[in-house]
Amino acid sequence: MRIPATAAAVEEAVEQAAAGEVVFLETDREVVAAVVPYEVAAAGMDALRATEDAADRLLGTRLIAELGAGMETMRLGDLRREIAL
Repeated sequence: MRIPATAAAVEEAVEQAAAGEVVFLETDREVVAAVVPYEVAAAGMDALRATEDAADRLLGTRLIAELGAGMETMRLGDLRREIAL
C-alpha cells in the first residue's frame, strides 16, 4: 500500500502495519519511508546485524592473514603523530 506522507496518513499507516501490512509513505516524487509490522522490522535488524558480524569476521580473518604474511605495523602513538603532521 502506498499513501501520502501526511500526519493523518501516518496514523493510518500505523493501523495498517498493526494489521500486518507494509505501508510506504511517499512525497509527490518518491517513497521516503515505510511503516512495517514489528516482526518485519525485527527480522530486518537481525539480518543486518548478522551481515555486519559476518563482514567483521571476514575483515578480521583478512587482517590476521596479512599480519601473518608480514604486513607492516606501527605503534598507535607513531600513527597519531604521523596523522597530526
